[in-house]
Amino acid sequence: MSLFIRLSIVFYFFTLPAFARQGVTLTEAADKVVLSNSFVKATILKKTATIISLKYKDLELMGRPHPHWNVVGSDDEKEVKKFPEKVIYAVKTNPASNGGERVEVSFKYLYEGNNETLPFDIDLRFALGKEDQGIYLSALWKHRRGYPAFELGQGRMITVLNPKIFDFYTVDANRKRKMASAEDVKKGIRMNVKEANILTTGIRKGEVEHKYDYSAILAQTPAWGWTSTEKKIGLWMINPSFEYINGGPTQVGNTGHVETILLNHWHDSHYGGAPLLFKQDEEWEKFAGPFFLYLNSNASNDDLWKDALNQAQKQKAKWPFSWVDDKEYLPANERSTISGQIKVSDPYSPELKFSNMWVGLALADNSAKEVNWQYEGKNYQFWVKADSKGNFTIPNIRPGNYNLFAFADGILGEFKKTGISVKSAEKTNLGQLVYTPVRTGKTLWEIGVPDRSAAEFKHGDNYWKWGLYMQYPKEFPKDVNYIIGKSDWRTDWNYCQPGVIDEKYNVVRGTTWKITFDVPEQLTGKATLRLAFCGSRKAEVIHVGLNDKSIGRAGPLPEMGVMHRDGIRGKQEDISIPFDASLLKKGSNTITLSFNPKNWAFGVLYDYLRLEVAEKK
Repeated sequence: MSLFIRLSIVFYFFTLPAFARQGVTLTEAADKVVLSNSFVKATILKKTATIISLKYKDLELMGRPHPHWNVVGSDDEKEVKKFPEKVIYAVKTNPASNGGERVEVSFKYLYEGNNETLPFDIDLRFALGKEDQGIYLSALWKHRRGYPAFELGQGRMITVLNPKIFDFYTVDANRKRKMASAEDVKKGIRMNVKEANILTTGIRKGEVEHKYDYSAILAQTPAWGWTSTEKKIGLWMINPSFEYINGGPTQVGNTGHVETILLNHWHDSHYGGAPLLFKQDEEWEKFAGPFFLYLNSNASNDDLWKDALNQAQKQKAKWPFSWVDDKEYLPANERSTISGQIKVSDPYSPELKFSNMWVGLALADNSAKEVNWQYEGKNYQFWVKADSKGNFTIPNIRPGNYNLFAFADGILGEFKKTGISVKSAEKTNLGQLVYTPVRTGKTLWEIGVPDRSAAEFKHGDNYWKWGLYMQYPKEFPKDVNYIIGKSDWRTDWNYCQPGVIDEKYNVVRGTTWKITFDVPEQLTGKATLRLAFCGSRKAEVIHVGLNDKSIGRAGPLPEMGVMHRDGIRGKQEDISIPFDASLLKKGSNTITLSFNPKNWAFGVLYDYLRLEVAEKK
């Protein structure tokens, strides 16, 4: 056999899969539409725009109820409105016209003035390319003139997978395991919240299953999903961009839970996220997605996850997708780039070390109300991580007027620069921007690390386990008594300050935490206790004392709902308590933080504490 023939055979067999791959096909019927390629076959019901079947490796991956877009009001999720009845189906990209390279179909719902339906025009879309191991989903939301007021609490895609196939769930490196079954949960005994049940059957017998234990920072979780231990396949949620997700790079949301549920929140009001408030006649639109339901196979659960993480990076590199043809989406050639450097200068801490600096743009509000990007969700946000020297480049920015923000681990507070005007298709270098963190004096002592979380405190490394706040009276029978210079915040400062709760979830008493420290000499001037909070429930107030005298109060704090959802971060709230430095005695001093919760769910989480003193000269 000649060398040419042998090489031809080798070439044929190594390239056969690519040659054998069929182009995308679109099959339409009166009530449904089918999108398929060599990997995936998705059947979508026209009336409801739901994926009633998703096949991969000849396996049916969908469960019931079928995947659906879901919007609820913010009144404790009780106000659930329906999509309008009438749907307009259209083919946006026809594979017959592009050689089978790609298909995209649209299901458009127009508001009809019915009080029972959502007051939006909603365009739900599904796309599939020839080489895609999965399907893209997106939604265009519009609130128009003439539409009524509405309060949107949750906007999400809910996917229920086939429980006969999927048994293993992965959120991140710390949370990946074989899951209890839905039947186990049904047989369980309800605990203090409806979502928490102690299991009496199955592989997780004796454990408490709580759906919020799978919450994560959405923008910092590249891929999460379900895998099959037996079939060795995975189905993953991937957001190539988080520009359309509310709350910036620190917004926490639920990713999924038992009953083989996979979630993607484009808007989440849990963990302190604010609902979207729409006024009568307000004009607004937002393009959520496209995000990717990625499918992979032939590996272990862990290797499937690693492959999904790799795929997430590939999807991120393709953003914005060139195949999306829509003026509301904006292609890459109409988006802009801003770069620069954040130079940190703290005269009280010239050797300040910081890490994980985020730099981002949030749309500037035209009203007099101050914009806080943590609670912003109507518009798009654009964030990147700077390097260790504060250099940053923010790509793919939509034109608009923005404020620039920066924050980092190790720095209390945040940098803000207003008046950033971004035009279409431009590159702007802002140069060096000097960030001088707010200070009122030199540091006398500090507890924790300013990183917008309680991660460094006790239980910060396993916070996702239900009911850790119930262990508080056993672990701190005399409450927290932290001694500066002797105590270790990793073990001696609890991740949350709860009330003392009995077995029936009644509050037995409030709690008072003490911070004891020495002052070597009598001080004069101004002292400031700086308290950074990253969790609270409903209007909690911390009463602050010094040497048995009141010096102020912190609060009321905003609604975040962190502790009872087994979290360590919500939104950042910084509060300063100024007082006369002469109140500090030479020798031993004690600051007290007293908290009297209304019920078991009320709990406060500290991010960081620092006592600053500016002495009179």
